[in-house]
Amino acid sequence: MIKAGMRLTLESGNRESTLQQTYRCKVVEFTEDVIYISYPLNEETQRSAFLLKGTKLLATFIGYNQNVYTFPTEVTGREIKGMPVVKLFYPGDKKLKSIQRRSFFRVPLTAKAVIESEQEQQAVMEIMTKNISAGGIAGSFHHSLLFNEKDSVVVRLSLPNREGILQHLELKGEVVRITAPTSCKVGQLSIKFMDMEKQMKEMMIRYTLKRQLDLRRKGLL
Repeated sequence: MIKAGMRLTLESGNRESTLQQTYRCKVVEFTEDVIYISYPLNEETQRSAFLLKGTKLLATFIGYNQNVYTFPTEVTGREIKGMPVVKLFYPGDKKLKSIQRRSFFRVPLTAKAVIESEQEQQAVMEIMTKNISAGGIAGSFHHSLLFNEKDSVVVRLSLPNREGILQHLELKGEVVRITAPTSCKVGQLSIKFMDMEKQMKEMMIRYTLKRQLDLRRKGLL
């Protein structure tokens, strides 16, 4: 399941703790029970992290089947493999836990997004997002109902990248739930992302992990 060149996201600490840190790295080499990774980069500081031997982590990666997997691991040492690498314990494929789309990290997000239909009528509407994950987005709207469930749409929104610069995204999706607005309530819309490329999915997972950490540190999650 693990392959050289794969990207890993590593989390240290308890997800309920404000001390949690998130790192990203690449698999350099692997054996039956050891993964050699490049020195992890701290998502917050954008600097290489020195992880002590014995540090327990939760690793996340996207398999070639586009499923997301996690597994518990631990730093077991360091070596030189043409470059300095960190050794992680690998518990084996049987210990991998598959994360379903609905289980992707969902974090609050208030931002404008434009939803455009891929149908012939080319309906376009603007929503205010409520939350986002690597699997989809939910938001609210005030105007007339323009879509139906199972409609194919394109979602356009902007999210900050690692350097804090807004990156304009265009994501294919499918409406999975929609409620028309009333005089008392705003409309609600949920969209499942479809046919997302591996690189984009990895970016979305990193974004939601980082935002989750930021919100916890501010006491908002």
